[in-house]
Amino acid sequence: MDYDLYDYQEQAKQVVVRALMSMTRAYEADPTDTGAVVLAAPTGAGKTVIATAVIEAALDGDPTTPGIDDSTFLWVTDDPSLNNQTLNKMFAASSALSINRLRTIENDFDQETLDPGRVYFLNIQKLSANATLSKGGGAYGRQWSLWDTISNTVKQRPYGFVVVVDEAHRGMGTARTTRDTIVSQIIGGGTTNRPAVPVVWGISATPKRFRDQMNDRDRTVKSHTIPIEDVRSSGLLKDQIVLGHTRGVDAAETTLVRHAVAKVLDYEARWNAYCNRTGEPRVNPVLVVQVEDKPNSKSLGEVVDTILSEWPGITPVNIVHVFGNHSTVKAGGHDIRWCPPEDVQDRQSVRVVLCMTAITTGWDCPRAEVLVSMRVAQDQGLITQIMGRMVRTPLARRVESDVTLNAVHCILPKFNEAAVDAIAVQFEQGDEGIAGGTEIITDEVQLIRNPEFTGAGPVSKPPNDLDGPVDASDDLDTSWFGPDKPTQGAPTTSPSHVPYRPDRRSSQTGPDLWEGSEPDPEPDAVDASASANVFALLESLPSYTIPSRCPGSAISRAFRLAALLAQKYDGKALEPAARKLVLNAFLGEIDTFRADLDAKGELADRVAKVANTRLYERSVTYGSPTMFPEGETESDLALDDRGIRILMARARRALPEGLVDAYVERMAPNDDDVTDAMILAIALAQDAALPEKVEARAANLVTSWLQQYHSAITRLPETAREDFDRVRRQSSRPEATTFRIPPRASGDARGGLWDKHVLSDADGKYRADLRPLERHVLLTELDHGAVAWYRNPANRAKNALVIPWQKWDGWHGLYVDFLFVHYVGGQARPSIIDPHGAFMADAVGKLKGLADYIGKHPGVYHRVQVVDLINGKYRLLDLLDPAVRSAVADSNADDAGELYAELGHDY
Repeated sequence: MDYDLYDYQEQAKQVVVRALMSMTRAYEADPTDTGAVVLAAPTGAGKTVIATAVIEAALDGDPTTPGIDDSTFLWVTDDPSLNNQTLNKMFAASSALSINRLRTIENDFDQETLDPGRVYFLNIQKLSANATLSKGGGAYGRQWSLWDTISNTVKQRPYGFVVVVDEAHRGMGTARTTRDTIVSQIIGGGTTNRPAVPVVWGISATPKRFRDQMNDRDRTVKSHTIPIEDVRSSGLLKDQIVLGHTRGVDAAETTLVRHAVAKVLDYEARWNAYCNRTGEPRVNPVLVVQVEDKPNSKSLGEVVDTILSEWPGITPVNIVHVFGNHSTVKAGGHDIRWCPPEDVQDRQSVRVVLCMTAITTGWDCPRAEVLVSMRVAQDQGLITQIMGRMVRTPLARRVESDVTLNAVHCILPKFNEAAVDAIAVQFEQGDEGIAGGTEIITDEVQLIRNPEFTGAGPVSKPPNDLDGPVDASDDLDTSWFGPDKPTQGAPTTSPSHVPYRPDRRSSQTGPDLWEGSEPDPEPDAVDASASANVFALLESLPSYTIPSRCPGSAISRAFRLAALLAQKYDGKALEPAARKLVLNAFLGEIDTFRADLDAKGELADRVAKVANTRLYERSVTYGSPTMFPEGETESDLALDDRGIRILMARARRALPEGLVDAYVERMAPNDDDVTDAMILAIALAQDAALPEKVEARAANLVTSWLQQYHSAITRLPETAREDFDRVRRQSSRPEATTFRIPPRASGDARGGLWDKHVLSDADGKYRADLRPLERHVLLTELDHGAVAWYRNPANRAKNALVIPWQKWDGWHGLYVDFLFVHYVGGQARPSIIDPHGAFMADAVGKLKGLADYIGKHPGVYHRVQVVDLINGKYRLLDLLDPAVRSAVADSNADDAGELYAELGHDY
């Protein structure tokens, strides 16, 4: 693969390959045992990349699988443009699928069987009753119909023959249909009177119909569903959809088109600035205009004239349509060309696309940034289908430095608020394969870094004197910061609506734990010098990547990191010799293992067993006592060249990234020694302890390098930092990283108005729609002296503090709701105050993760408290209290209610 797979893609690849292999073996053992693999992949999951990885592994093997001998894939869709797009994507993504292995079946195809080692693409219309490919036996000069070819392949070489049904919910008919569709006949079996293909692989965002059909045909069905949240966290999908509407008020269409052009021009300017700054490939944003059914030349001309008048430099050549007539259309005085939908993305000259209903299934154009739709509310489904195709990110990752580029705009002049809300719910919750969790904005506000905090001076102190003397006669509640974490800096009075008063007195003798007696900070702890700037302070907090749920080889990860370290940034590499260093480290580990075996006297015997296979034979007579002497005869079978190739392939899977071949090269300076060196390498790799040792060395090396170069990596361009973060996420354990508060963002004007948020409008105001518990915590902290706060975004890991926690299925990320900054003893200090539902199913697990995080980073935070409303009273758990952290770590409770009851304080 020329692409690095995301963890959910790697997991899907492994699951599908294993299923294909097991079903192929089952069919070989019992030809009546046919199978079906179902891959449920939501929009934007990268199904073609996953499919390419699966097919590569099946055809040629990879470090995790030996592959399927002589396998053949027949890729079936009902759309020729989708086939072309898939073939081109596979060719671009694969390092092994050359163009001669990817073949589209055209009318001149005439073979007895499909060839092994190839992927064929078939548009099912070519098998309609009167189509050329349906004819054989001399008709049209053809010897074989394609029906014959498929049947012969099933009969003559079924092992490894897989039919792939793309968009598998289409073309299957209804369950127990009375008429078999073309796809059903290709699959065969049942009432089709055609031989059943051994294995079918269906790919769809909504696979229920396909799954039901396979069950009805008595196939063994294995399914894998890609979680929508995994797709979103990968950065392949945009974070926000901005819905513009007129609240049902009739407006001139051209007015909204002008607004849409302005939005596209804004995207263009910001993409140009970003790409010029980072050296990324240029992104030319596209405007999609969805018109009513059967538009006339006059109405199209008004749209086109408006675009041409508002968009400097654009001409009719830059405008195309994707209507079903596939011919040039008149738009007033302009001729607008038809463009195949699959070509829009790569034709950089195309800047405007006119469409009517939904653009073809599988259309993929991440450049499409703005949609203006002239459809009415009854056409909601047609609009969401197009929007679902526009949510892919142009660079296949989030943009960190300008998060407004992670949004798509949709302007709906003929929708009222209720219709807009319906679309918002669909995208927020996810539906019909649309990735849920998208933030929907219906009243956009541009956010910048709050002007209050962007001056050169330090964060302004609250108006009251926080460092003044404390009146010892004040009756203060000491539970505010917990029994053993005293602090200074809380106000001297408490508003009447807050049921507590913070403690400014130390409850213990001796030095203040937070002033002058903090433990030595860890390497990624908060830098005290950052306290003069609220952004630097928050961005210096230790955050983590969440590791892959199916981490790959640490050896491969180490080589990938070495390549990044050796890459030149502004003419200089972080470590030019990184690849040589990692290779020498691993080869040294292998040679140490060899030397240990040699010292124990085991090496020679192991090498001999590889070079010569000992065969034991015993003779018996069926049905009567043996007539031959008891015992066995022994003979030695020398390893031949083919046997060496087979065993070397297995050794390479055990020790990937060319380690085995590099070791052979080191041990065989002369050609005459190569065979002996190969046998030695095979003997070493067959011991499971060696790959484990090298993997452990690789994992430690990666962790060490990421720590060593952490500061330098943070200073690299954004795209380079993303490459390093991919390496971090491929770990089997969380890795330290950083987050960045974006310099600008899009917010929603809904919700209450708040001061002191680090992102705000130009007047320093921030709007947030908060739950009652969140609102209470925020009011309380602001009333008690918080000088700044940050609402930690749960859908943007690069802009959020992420804390790892574990549950049964692996690592997850905890996104605490709020980060606050308070002044303590003249210094700005960060705090985590998290409204934390005690009775949520995952409450205890998240508390364990938070407690472990705080234990690993002592002295970083001023306060770390979780808050909930328990029996009508606001209660807190103080995670800076070692007793609380210990109790959380030991808890086996179903929820956190017991912890609040036993260890909580009034908030």
